[in-house]
Amino acid sequence: MKTKVTIKDIAKEIQVHHTTVSRALRGDSRISESTKQQVLDCAQKMGYEPNQNALNLRNRTINTIAIIIPNISHEIFARFVSLITDLASKEGFTVSIFQTKESYELEQEIVQTLIRNRVGGVIASISINTKKGTHFNRLIDYGIPLVFFDRYCKDVNAPKVEVNNYGGAVRAVNYLRNRGFSKIAHITGNPDINVFGERNKGYEDTLSALNLSFHRSLQLKKEFEEKDGVSLLQQLWEEDEKPDALLIDSFIITAGILKECKRLGIRIPQDLGLLSISNERFCDLVEPTQSVLVQPIKDLAETSFQILMAKIKSEENTNKANSIVFDFSLIERDSS
Repeated sequence: MKTKVTIKDIAKEIQVHHTTVSRALRGDSRISESTKQQVLDCAQKMGYEPNQNALNLRNRTINTIAIIIPNISHEIFARFVSLITDLASKEGFTVSIFQTKESYELEQEIVQTLIRNRVGGVIASISINTKKGTHFNRLIDYGIPLVFFDRYCKDVNAPKVEVNNYGGAVRAVNYLRNRGFSKIAHITGNPDINVFGERNKGYEDTLSALNLSFHRSLQLKKEFEEKDGVSLLQQLWEEDEKPDALLIDSFIITAGILKECKRLGIRIPQDLGLLSISNERFCDLVEPTQSVLVQPIKDLAETSFQILMAKIKSEENTNKANSIVFDFSLIERDSS
C-alpha cells in the first residue's frame, strides 16, 4: 500500500522546516509568497492531500458523516439512509448522501472528495462495477473511519455489516422445492459483487443437494432496470426447457417479469412461481401478491451506525475487518 505524503516529506524535498510547510499550507502571513508557492507546487507534485479528519479531531469540529450508496431509488438504500439520518441527528451529526449510480469512476471521485473535505466517517455500499477497493483504502490511510454495509470490497480491511446471502438463497430454493417447483432459475447480478456471488453459490449448491438437474442462472452485470425483467423472461420462455419458478434478486426485475407474464398469458403461480429478494413496500399490493425474502434494514442501519460512532469516538480510530451478519426473513404470499 502506498504511504501517504506528509508535510515532513515536503519539507525534506524543498529543504525547509516542517513547521514552515504547515504554515505555508494554511496561508500563514509569516511565510513569504515565494515560499508558499514553492510549498504548494511541491505538495501538488508529490500528491499531498491534507488530512482534514485529523485537523477536525484536534479542533473537535467533526459533525458530518457520509453515506455512499449505489442508487437511492432502491428501497433498501432509501430506507437505510432514512434510518441513519435519524440516528445521526440524535447524536448531533449531519449526514451527506452520495449516489454512485453504479459507477466505479464516480465512486472514486466521491471518495476523493470526502478525503479533501471535513468528514468524520463513511458508511458505504459499493457500485455493481467496483472490482477493487484501492480508493476506499485511501480513506483508511487518512484515518477516516469506514464501515461497509450490504455490498463491500473484499480487499479492504474494514468492518462489514451484511446479510447472509448464501443462506438466504439456500432457504429460497428449498422453499420453492417444497412448494412443488423443480425447475428453478435464478436471476441475479454481477457475481464479482459479494451479494450476488454468494446468492448464486447458495442457489447452485442447493440445486446439487436436492438433485435438481435444471440449472439456469442469468447474471446481469449492470444496474437493474424493469426492461431487463421483460427481456429476460422473453429469453427464458423461448427456450425448449422452461423454468417453473424464478428466484429473482431485485423487485425491479420482478416488475418487468410481471408485466411480460401478463402480456404472454403466463399464470402466476400456476405456470411460473416467483420469489424475489426485496424490501419494496408494494409487493403485497400487486396481483398476485409477491412472496419475498426481506433484508433486515433496521438491523443493518443501527449496527453500521453503532460501529462507525465507536470508531469516530475512539482515540485509535482503527479499521478491523470484522463482519456482522444478519438473516433474511421469508414472507409467503400468492406468487409461490
